[in-house]
Amino acid sequence: MDPKIAFFAAQGISVLTGILAIAMMQFKNMKLILMFQIIVNTTALTNYFLLGGDTGVFVSVLAIVQSVVMYLYNRNGKRPHVAVIVLFILAYGACSAYNIAVTRSAMELLPACAAICFSVSLVQEKPSVFRIWGALNPSCWLGYDLYTSSYVMFCVHLGILISSVSAMIRLDGFMRRKKEDKEI
Repeated sequence: MDPKIAFFAAQGISVLTGILAIAMMQFKNMKLILMFQIIVNTTALTNYFLLGGDTGVFVSVLAIVQSVVMYLYNRNGKRPHVAVIVLFILAYGACSAYNIAVTRSAMELLPACAAICFSVSLVQEKPSVFRIWGALNPSCWLGYDLYTSSYVMFCVHLGILISSVSAMIRLDGFMRRKKEDKEI
C-alpha cells in the first residue's frame, strides 16, 4: 500500500477508535465495556499496522485476546486467576523487550506500560476503578503515538484521558470525595 494512503487511512481509523473509546469510558456496565474494548483494540491494531508501529500491533492483538478472556470470565461471574493476568503482563513485557532490541528505541517500552495498566483495568469489578486505570493507559500511549506519527491516535488517547477523568467526576463522584476528605 502506498505510504501516504496508509498514513491517511490510519488517521481516519483513529477517529473511529476515538469515538468508540470515548463512548466506552462512559458506560456503567463492565460487560459492555469489555465488548467495546475488543472493538477499540481492533481498530487501534489496524491504525498501528498501517503506520508500521509493530509494538502497537502486538500489544493490540494481545489486548484483544485479553479482552475476550476477561469478557468470558465476567460473563460467567468469575474473577480471572492471578496467573492469567501475570501471563498477559509477561507477554506484553516480552513483546516490548523484543521490539526494543530490534529498534533500539526505549519508546517501545510505552505500549508495555500502557498494557500493564490495561491488564489491571480489565480485572476490576467496579467501573469506577476501571476508569482510574483507564486514565493511566492513554497517558502511556501519548508518547508512543508521537513516536509512530499517529497524530490522530494522540488526540484519541488524549480524548480517552479526558473522558476518563470526566466520567470519574460525573459518574464516580471523584472530585466530591476528594473535597469531602479535605473537609474532615
